[in-house]
Amino acid sequence: MLVNKNKDTYDRKTDEYIVAYIDLLGVTNKIKSKDSQLAMNKLHNLYTFSVKLTRDVQIEENQDIQFKIFSDNIIIAKKLSNQMPQRTQEIRSLLMCAGHFQELSASDSVGWLLRGGISIGQLFIDDVMVWGEALLKSFYLEDKIANYPRIIIDKDIVNEIIQNNVLCEYLRKDFDNLYFLNFLNDCHFCGKMLMNGFQIMQEEAGIKIDEKLYQKFSWHMNFVNAELDRKNEKKDRKYRLSML
Repeated sequence: MLVNKNKDTYDRKTDEYIVAYIDLLGVTNKIKSKDSQLAMNKLHNLYTFSVKLTRDVQIEENQDIQFKIFSDNIIIAKKLSNQMPQRTQEIRSLLMCAGHFQELSASDSVGWLLRGGISIGQLFIDDVMVWGEALLKSFYLEDKIANYPRIIIDKDIVNEIIQNNVLCEYLRKDFDNLYFLNFLNDCHFCGKMLMNGFQIMQEEAGIKIDEKLYQKFSWHMNFVNAELDRKNEKKDRKYRLSML
């Protein structure tokens, strides 16, 4: 018998989660490159450090954030309560976690761009599988909507986030009226590592920066520089991202 028909094997159910689906850009080319082993180790270090950082931060809501990692994609999921202010703290912990991941990826320890989507909806996740509408929506936002190296926030979440004075700082509205994750909200004095990370991105691309890649680099550069200006941290004001 291939399927166990005991009741315990059919009592799984979905619950309401906030989910981030993230795709690291350009990994396929890195796998094919002569530096494939270095890229693999960078990716592994990024994943393990991000998970460890989430676990080490002494916030109760961080402890049951779930990660599902496969190649250059990562799913970050957090089950939500329907009680306030607990729900607000849970949403913040997911936004913080996804932001830290994007910050680390763009820094000089890795130097890679990413894009993604964040949504709220029904989800089932365990060590074997991920299933549910929240996954489908966050994947759709990453695959079809994001375009630039940004993590798009589902419009259904924006209404909930924007009314909170703390959560709203994780939102930025783009030129196309879409909201995306401000991954630098919890990052302080990070100008130097982001500047060095941007140099790594361009050096790895070499002379093969076509129009689409140039567009992504420009978007990232403009956002980071604007956000560093907004933070107005004097120690970091001398650091600016620029095209080589």
